[in-house]
Amino acid sequence: DMVAPSAMMDGQVAAIREMLDENALEDIPIMAYSAKYVSSFYGPFREAAESAPQFGDRKSYQMDPANADEAIREISMDVSEGAD
Repeated sequence: DMVAPSAMMDGQVAAIREMLDENALEDIPIMAYSAKYVSSFYGPFREAAESAPQFGDRKSYQMDPANADEAIREISMDVSEGAD
């Protein structure tokens, strides 16, 4: 078993790790989706899964592929919060 939060919200990994640990689930790994990029490659998946946004888009929280430094920061932060 594994927990895999995909919202990319600051602090979510720490909150999940805390709840798992408090409930004697220390061995459950967390695989955080720390860096999701703006990409047209998501289109076919969203269509197949019928998960296209009802309005707007996800660019407001997905990362610019040209900004690798931001991804490294986000990944480091999630690891420090307890992501595996």
